[in-house]
Amino acid sequence: MFGLQFISMSLIFYTVFICVVLGVSVMVYITTRNPAKKNKTLLDDLILDEQQQNKLGYTSVVDKTKYLGAIGVCATDLRPAGSVMVEGEPLDVVTEGNFIKQGDIVKIINVDGSRILVRQI
Repeated sequence: MFGLQFISMSLIFYTVFICVVLGVSVMVYITTRNPAKKNKTLLDDLILDEQQQNKLGYTSVVDKTKYLGAIGVCATDLRPAGSVMVEGEPLDVVTEGNFIKQGDIVKIINVDGSRILVRQI
């Protein structure tokens, strides 16, 4: 009985010891990986310091202001969100709050980022 307890305690001790040694090794590696960089902090390798810029082609929202004032046909029921076909292109839209049936004619009255607001005509 005592031998089994000693073995399990030894196993726990060695496991913790190995984890501590590996942790210290990783920390030393991270902090000394790029010695040429001055004033380097511990977390510099983990922080993204680049920015995506529009002039380089990165955009978060496709500009859909060209559809402002356009007329379209409801491809689905708008309750109050759904899909509308405008100039042969499906657009995800939202109404002012009322439900509109599939096949009804709508006009785009506002475009704010990716949110397109329509009104039944």
